[in-house]
Amino acid sequence: MEPRRYRPAGPIVRAGVWVLLAGLVAAGCRSTPPGTPTLSSEEILATAQAIAELTRNAPTSTPSPVPATSTPTAIPVTSTPSATATLDFPAAVAKYNVSVRSGPGEEYPIVDLFLQGQTAQIIGRFDNTTIGTWWSVIRIGQGINGWVWSGATDVTGDTSRVPILEAPPTPEPGATS
Repeated sequence: MEPRRYRPAGPIVRAGVWVLLAGLVAAGCRSTPPGTPTLSSEEILATAQAIAELTRNAPTSTPSPVPATSTPTAIPVTSTPSATATLDFPAAVAKYNVSVRSGPGEEYPIVDLFLQGQTAQIIGRFDNTTIGTWWSVIRIGQGINGWVWSGATDVTGDTSRVPILEAPPTPEPGATS
């Protein structure tokens, strides 16, 4: 008796083996077991929305912390003396809320606000044809003294004897007050 020699499988046998392997791989990759119903996208969305609603309405054992916010402190309003003809000095009355600056021009830093109706004594002036007249003022009541643009004020009293002042040096770019 002669020993059996190995004979390679024919093309039909090889194809059958590949089909069998592909079937086994496909069966192993199935994400749902056979017989499990497949959910539609609407059903999945409805389930997610229901879970979210239950989570939002779930009672908590401790209240959520409320972030602390600072409450702005209101500046107490003080009565401002009204400008009358009895003033013995020139005065500026703010037509509207305007910035008080450290010098006569918009390049100077803002140091305070001159609120509508407030009054300040005019102690000096700076005239410039480009930017107009600026008044150097001393505040009557609360406020920081400085410079206000004449166009934002009504003036009472005689300004003919108000001295013309030199402008302070302009601040360097990037300098802080």
